[in-house]
Amino acid sequence: MRLYVVRHGEAEPQSSSDEARALTGRGRDDVRGLWQALAARGELPGPVYSSPYLRARQTAAEICSVYRRELAGLSELLVPDGRPQEVFDWLLGLPLVDGMVLVSHMPLVAHLVGRIADGADARVPMGVGSVALLDVEVPAVGGGRLIWLRSPGESL
Repeated sequence: MRLYVVRHGEAEPQSSSDEARALTGRGRDDVRGLWQALAARGELPGPVYSSPYLRARQTAAEICSVYRRELAGLSELLVPDGRPQEVFDWLLGLPLVDGMVLVSHMPLVAHLVGRIADGADARVPMGVGSVALLDVEVPAVGGGRLIWLRSPGESL
């Protein structure tokens, strides 16, 4: 199955709490622009799941708006200090739908992509608003391969 792992867009540097940091206008524009370009190339994501943090929810909302769909759900496992194995276990408990989208944060996104594609201690750094597409046989360490990694502003 295809799995999109997304790092939230550019966020405000400060807020009342880390959970409350919102996307900047540029962050919204960058995320929307990247996903519009991906849609034009024929990328068709499935259900979108997000961290409950504001900037991730706003990123997910931008993705959903491009594809005219609703957010599938929030997961406390997708927070910045989430544990990859717990995310893998959670995914195994869901109906695995091709094109699932997980919107999260660093360092979790780097660990998820790296561990699925390369192994136990691997990390794939991702800039704000970036998306990685993985071909996943099973959500587990070494269970898939990285197809591509795209960032806002990059020519597709």
